[in-house]
Amino acid sequence: MLSRTLSALAAALTIVSPIAHAEKAHVHGVAELNVGVDKDTLRIALESPLENLLGFERVPKSDKELDKVRRMASQLRQADKLFLPTPGAGCKLVNVKLESAVLDPALLGEAPVAAASPAQAAARTPQPGAKPAHADLDGEFIFQCAQPAALQGLEVKLFDAFPGYRQIRAQVVTAKRQSAARLSPKANTLNW
Repeated sequence: MLSRTLSALAAALTIVSPIAHAEKAHVHGVAELNVGVDKDTLRIALESPLENLLGFERVPKSDKELDKVRRMASQLRQADKLFLPTPGAGCKLVNVKLESAVLDPALLGEAPVAAASPAQAAARTPQPGAKPAHADLDGEFIFQCAQPAALQGLEVKLFDAFPGYRQIRAQVVTAKRQSAARLSPKANTLNW
């Protein structure tokens, strides 16, 4: 039931603003944030160029870059420090999922994939002479809220944790409304 409701919210998020969706492109310094509220569940989906988070967007080439990926994943897994729901709502982080086509799931703290397909393995293996592709990170962060009626907004601290962000395009869907906003380091709060 919950997954069906969240799926419906995800579908709604994609139609909130056709203009915002049409202008969606891989832009360094910019990310997409979709927020859905359904009963006591707050779902946050982040789509960001890896450049914003790591300073590069390819398979890590050194131990230093591997460490940087691990630190980034650790920070994102502490999403309750990056996304601050209205305090009175009593929201607790219950799940984090991180994915990137060029990063091994284990580096992101995800369970190892039983057997990567040849295409997945090739995407994560640098090809000689190949130009680096633009790669993203997708994150999903689920919170359960003890007092959902008190949930009226979300402070986004990604700008503090990852200085590569200049702007975050946000869309919010709740049972009562849909809205869109552009967040910046000086205006980092969504209210609904």
